Amino acid sequence: MTAPRHRTRRPRLPHTIAAAATVAIVAGYAFVSATFTLPPTPARPAVADAFGPYFSQQWNVFAPNILKANRELQLQVQWREGDELVHSEWIDVTDTEFAAVRGIPTPSRIQKSSFNATSAYMSRYGELTDEQQDRVRDTFIEGQGGGQFAPIPDDELIDEIDELGESRAAVVRFLRYDYMLGRFARAFGSAYFDREIERVRWRVHIERPNDFLHRFDDTPQREATNVTFGWRQPVAEIDPQVLAIYDDVIQRYAGR
Repeated sequence: MTAPRHRTRRPRLPHTIAAAATVAIVAGYAFVSATFTLPPTPARPAVADAFGPYFSQQWNVFAPNILKANRELQLQVQWREGDELVHSEWIDVTDTEFAAVRGIPTPSRIQKSSFNATSAYMSRYGELTDEQQDRVRDTFIEGQGGGQFAPIPDDELIDEIDELGESRAAVVRFLRYDYMLGRFARAFGSAYFDREIERVRWRVHIERPNDFLHRFDDTPQREATNVTFGWRQPVAEIDPQVLAIYDDVIQRYAGR
């Protein structure tokens, strides 16, 4: 009868090392993730510098086509008091429209009219050359003598801007939208100030949100910018029904 064999136990050191390494990796990952997601701590800057390229994500992880900038259409108008031409303060049309849908999960798209118009307008503006962009940011009004002013005739304005670029079609596309915005600004300004508006101008206020890693920062990474377009003098009559619609919106959501 043979004696029982005794199994020789192998050292468990490799298993111990593997377990320790796994625990360390999980703990490190949890620490880094917590640093990025929890409210700011003194450790965040150091961790972000070291591990940001490996652990960071962008805002578009939640929405692949997220907007990279927030745009608002702001207006300024002029009217006459006797012989004196008076201009208003800047008013924010987009903010007034958005006030009508705050807290509503399925808002009407009509409340985005100025936001959508601004996006389309700036898209056509971007098709112009630098020289053309400089020109269209200037006024479209010319003196008539005796202190009188009038809009520059359409044909003259198209030719003037066309000479600064290569695509006449791009100029026409932009001016068509510019003409539409002029009528819109006059109607909205008339309802807002209850005045007979003579001239209008507008600016596109642009704010860019912080990067994902700086989403908790109180200080914006980038300053807001304004693209201002000069005075226009619309001549088309305002439809009373359109004016009534703007009157209702302003009374409800602008507190006037």
